[in-house]
Amino acid sequence: MTEPLAAVILSAGFSSRMGDFKPLLRLGEETALEKSVNLFRRAGIEHLQVILGHQAELLMPLVAKLGVAHTVNPRYREGMFTSVQCAMRQLPDSIGAFFLLPVDMPLVREQTLQTVRKAWQTSDKGIVHPVFWGRRGHPPLISTSYRQMILDSRREGGLKALLLPFGEDSMEIEVPDEHCILDMDRPQDYAYLRHRWDRYAMPSYRECEHLLAHHFAVSAPVAEHCRMVARVALTLAVRLNRAGLPMDREQLQAAGLLHDCCRQYPDHAIVAARALQELGFPKIAELVATHMEIVPSASSDPSPHEVLYLADKLVAGPHLVSLDDRFAAKRIRFADQASALAAVERRQGIAQRILEKCENRLRQSLADVLAPDALEALKG
Repeated sequence: MTEPLAAVILSAGFSSRMGDFKPLLRLGEETALEKSVNLFRRAGIEHLQVILGHQAELLMPLVAKLGVAHTVNPRYREGMFTSVQCAMRQLPDSIGAFFLLPVDMPLVREQTLQTVRKAWQTSDKGIVHPVFWGRRGHPPLISTSYRQMILDSRREGGLKALLLPFGEDSMEIEVPDEHCILDMDRPQDYAYLRHRWDRYAMPSYRECEHLLAHHFAVSAPVAEHCRMVARVALTLAVRLNRAGLPMDREQLQAAGLLHDCCRQYPDHAIVAARALQELGFPKIAELVATHMEIVPSASSDPSPHEVLYLADKLVAGPHLVSLDDRFAAKRIRFADQASALAAVERRQGIAQRILEKCENRLRQSLADVLAPDALEALKG
């Protein structure tokens, strides 16, 4: 299906549980409404429609500045479905389907829109729902073949109840995007979204696990290895932070979880970095790219790249091991291949130098720092 698409942004509600006006809450330098509009623009959606209602007068200057089509729903007090009906009256006849996004879900990833759009264009389904770990999120993409039915409906239960009988015409597609299920009804929801915005270039723990399971479909042994590397990297980051060396714990945890996501390919570190870059995670890609080959810095302190490199070399399968044990098998395997053996020895030497950097900074043996009962637990 190649018809033009539209996006409807619902911004007519009362924001009663939030205690503040949600469309104008800021996430970084933009309001929730600006983020929602710019999300669809970056995705190349042809037609945007914002539905206003409660305190519409406060949003008028912003929608004018954004240059986006808007309509005031005079029945917004009767609930969200009336805003959906209001939007249906405004859609151009040429539109083939429309995304539907409440304004309080402004951090949906652009990649999610592309995935949902591709699913709609390549299937015969009229409704496509993004799903995160089995839970339906936003925005669904809905064919305008349902437009008249929506306009005519007087039934209770809103759009969800209206479309429920059409399950055979709908499909769900898993996306590695926690934000598609995160709204901001309450102040604590807003606080979490602000945290996620500060970390937007990094996948959350749940997104990392989703990527491993769905997007990269790694085997169970590889996933277990990745989790242990993440625990080691996280533990080192926590301890180095306490020793006065700043380390981004979440960044190292995410890089540890994803470092072997393309393990089945030659040059898997580079392949993985490229894949993570394309998914919109450049900071993680940078770390992952050097987990196999790294040029140690001249600094006496370890860098985040070096911490990840070392963490990977201290884990064999799902188990914590010494560097000697980690490289022993490869020394035997390449004993009669001079160049390969030299590469093994070089990597072990680099790992040993990084280990010494860590121990010097921590003033403690890593055998003690990484004792099984001292490893940090991975947190979602």
